[in-house]
Amino acid sequence: MRIPIDPVPLVLGIYAQVGTLLKTAVSRAEDADPQELAKRYGRRREESTDSDVKRLVKAVHAEVKTSDKLLKKTADVWKLSAGTDRVDLVVHRRGDADDPRSYVLLRPDDVREILRSIRGAAEGVGEDEETLQALGRAAESVTGRPSDYYTFGFDPRPE
Repeated sequence: MRIPIDPVPLVLGIYAQVGTLLKTAVSRAEDADPQELAKRYGRRREESTDSDVKRLVKAVHAEVKTSDKLLKKTADVWKLSAGTDRVDLVVHRRGDADDPRSYVLLRPDDVREILRSIRGAAEGVGEDEETLQALGRAAESVTGRPSDYYTFGFDPRPE
């Protein structure tokens, strides 16, 4: 799916979603006092201790990694929109279409959430109804297992 959009709500939607992801990561790590964690996990001698610690770290790492990937792509949005003040937001299941010039691979839940965030920002800046509907349809069309990947990216808008 290709959606022509102004870069301002696109970047603001990404920014807002990154904030949400980082809040989630912080809330997961809130009780991460090093001594308390060491007491909780260090005294256990079970085989599952290593996997429990890996799971703990992986939960926070996933949100931080996704946030980092998305923030880096906002610079690409500005570069791609320099000539036209619009970009094409491109969303498709990995491998289903040609990849856009700038993209990240995201899991379905992340794509749905970021599209909703972009739609909210687009509504806030007064983007036209057609764009709002396209963003809503795109969010609804993202399906799949949590292990699937979607291409979420941007192309310059042809003039």
